[in-house]
Amino acid sequence: MLKAFVNIVENPSYLWKKIIAEAVRDPAELCRHLDIPNENVDLNPDFPMIVPEPFLQRIKPADPLDPLLLQVLPRKAESAVRPGFTTDPVGENGNLSPEGTLSKYHGRSLIVTGKACSIHCRFCFRRHLSIPGIDKNSIAAGCCINPETIAAQFEADPTIHEIILSGGDPLMLSDRQLQDLILRLDQVPSIQRIRIHTRMPIIIPQRLTGNLLSFLGNNKRYSKAAKIIIVLHVNHPNELDSRVSQSIEELIDSGCILLSQTVLLRQVNDSLPALVELFERLINLGVMPYYLHQLDRVAGAAHFEVPSEKGCDLITKLRTRLPGYAVPRYVREISGEPGKVVLM
Repeated sequence: MLKAFVNIVENPSYLWKKIIAEAVRDPAELCRHLDIPNENVDLNPDFPMIVPEPFLQRIKPADPLDPLLLQVLPRKAESAVRPGFTTDPVGENGNLSPEGTLSKYHGRSLIVTGKACSIHCRFCFRRHLSIPGIDKNSIAAGCCINPETIAAQFEADPTIHEIILSGGDPLMLSDRQLQDLILRLDQVPSIQRIRIHTRMPIIIPQRLTGNLLSFLGNNKRYSKAAKIIIVLHVNHPNELDSRVSQSIEELIDSGCILLSQTVLLRQVNDSLPALVELFERLINLGVMPYYLHQLDRVAGAAHFEVPSEKGCDLITKLRTRLPGYAVPRYVREISGEPGKVVLM
């Protein structure tokens, strides 16, 4: 069994941890670095800014409308109060179990591994989520769940066939923490798939250490049943530089199934050329476009919203430009619904 497979040696000086530690956290510093004005920037945001160097290098200097910059720079518009935008847009606050799980869909359970991320997307739908024992603005990379207590919960419910690791970002866990969690989940007889939702290989491709890739590859070969599915969060083709492309190739070589999810964002990717290029490049890399999300109406992100009518029009036009398998489903998450609501 997997338990005897690999001896991972933890190393606190992993490059990816150093990159996160040295990420830009001051909006004024980011503006100076990129040579952009700061008059519309929130210099003291409630939701902290984090921009690691690998992502920063892809942002075009002197361009305040750069599509990557707009995703991470706190703007004064975040403080605007808009009807329908709430701190709990998909009804998760108060529903997180003591073990750190959310049961939203039949046959699947979601594990919130923590609140830590390598970058703070300004449209994050969980930016206000309360996790017991973790400060709302925590960016620590610690794990907030216990594999044993979580596995016991699933062993008591054999209807659960798929586990979704979310957060925060599950790849903010150390290699050891992630291995221990997956190994324990793999021992639950009913679990057939483990899905990891992550932005880390896009933001910091150096996170894919040899240890992690080796484990994922051996997990596929030796696991009793559970398949590993990686869902990459990527919003714009400029995020896919050569190093990110290499990280995607490494994940595919490890044997993982790769899907993508994208959030439709005003001024970022709400144009046909941007989406065509993004989905075509993903397909060429071996990643299947999975979801195009209508923005979750979280407080602080109203300025990113694209009318769903425009989203539907974009999907219609994408179908004339791309093969069907390259066009994701356009969906919205609605609190209480048994699954994503397809808008097209």
